[in-house]
Amino acid sequence: MLSRILAPLDGSAAMAEIVPSLRHLVGGTGVLVHLLAVRPPPSGPVQRGDRVLYLDDLQREEQRIWQDYLTRVGSQLAYDGVVVRHEVRFGEPLAATLAAAKRHAVHLIAVAAPAQHPLRRVLRPGLAQQLLAQAEVPVLAVPVGRVPRQGLVLRYQNLPV
Repeated sequence: MLSRILAPLDGSAAMAEIVPSLRHLVGGTGVLVHLLAVRPPPSGPVQRGDRVLYLDDLQREEQRIWQDYLTRVGSQLAYDGVVVRHEVRFGEPLAATLAAAKRHAVHLIAVAAPAQHPLRRVLRPGLAQQLLAQAEVPVLAVPVGRVPRQGLVLRYQNLPV
């Protein structure tokens, strides 16, 4: 049974499309969904007015901004009876996602898969393609823009026996 799911988000509308799919998949089940935001590490001190923000200040600020974002996105799931945890990490998205999957012992990684031109997919694969190739747990790659309709029933007629 799926009881722990990891969903990496990057703040884009395309990646956030995994949330409605998760609502349809596990809404009302009490499943634990870990929302993960992976950000690049700050590159150096920044001058803001008369103040200099050093790396630890920048990381704390970025952490707070992304925790707020994950809380807002996660509230859509929590409203439907899903337990939501969120985490912000700094580093490379693939490595951080795989490490989080192992750390939280998830049963599934759910990720939105925006459409890519085949050549671009080969030269610079997206996170979904990288996870499909390297993850040790199953990966659910949901095509962006194709949220299933609730109550959809497929009927087959005139099938050869």
